[in-house]
Amino acid sequence: MVFRWGIAGTGRIASDFVDGLRQVPDANVVAVCSRHADTARDFAARRNIPRAHSSYAALAEDPNVDIVYVATPNSRHRDDSEMFMRAGKHVLCEKPFALNARQAESMIATARNERRFIMEAIWSRFLPVYVSLGEVLASQRLGRIHHVAADFGFVAPSQPTHRLNNPSLGGGALLDLGIYCLHLARFVLGGHDSVVAHGDLNDQGVDVDATYTLTYSSGATATLRSTTRHATPCTATITGEHGIIRLESRMHNPPGFRLQLHDGAERYHRYDEPGQGLRHQVPEVHRCIESAFIESPRLTHSETLAYARTMDDIRRQLGVRYDVDGHHQ
Repeated sequence: MVFRWGIAGTGRIASDFVDGLRQVPDANVVAVCSRHADTARDFAARRNIPRAHSSYAALAEDPNVDIVYVATPNSRHRDDSEMFMRAGKHVLCEKPFALNARQAESMIATARNERRFIMEAIWSRFLPVYVSLGEVLASQRLGRIHHVAADFGFVAPSQPTHRLNNPSLGGGALLDLGIYCLHLARFVLGGHDSVVAHGDLNDQGVDVDATYTLTYSSGATATLRSTTRHATPCTATITGEHGIIRLESRMHNPPGFRLQLHDGAERYHRYDEPGQGLRHQVPEVHRCIESAFIESPRLTHSETLAYARTMDDIRRQLGVRYDVDGHHQ
């Protein structure tokens, strides 16, 4: 079976994802949409995509599309994803899944009502290097895990209208970068008990630098940082009773990781594979749809909700509010 993909959005991540889809044999990119006809046509021409739509609604109505990759601004993820599902499409939604947990709950409810598949595109989970990391952790060679440290930061453009700086677009370092750090911590340690966050906001009220410490019932801790003010090492360490794992830069898509045990044993896991890493989540999407699943067992709706609730908690502590938060944030 060949799955026919539509692309909602024409930014860099959409272009990269199309490159990834082209490396998956049973994926076919058949359409793209933008709010502007010229933008959609130009993207389609450059990427050799048969159909260009001048509205998101037109893509939703395209009968030749099975799955939509939602790569629109963060502020549109909920509305666009729900529109596509109600039109009978399955959805892979770029992270962050939604601006807050209430939006995420609404999207998941729509998936259940429409019996459509939806997954948050946390592509790190499906990378071969993360699969290997999971196997090493499962082997328990590190023993009990005590601490996870991870950072993700770069210097973002300074224009107030840029999506990372603009609250109306769901800006801030946490939702775009911090989600990767939260993913690693959950991947290693599971769900946390509490989180304490500190950071700085820009003049428009979105986070440009934040550090958050998570505590766990096991006694473990995680110290995570996301920033669009500084270029950070973008590395991560996992400290256990028998040694340390060091993930190389950038920690969400590292070329490898090093396992160093206290007894002197050392192993370097490296992945020099060609191609666009975004493609590794696509076979899981296809497998789930073929199995009539509405969620992936490898990246469940409950996990996505946990990220949304954690980011709500962190934003509340930092003082970051979006219009959609209402009076409940």
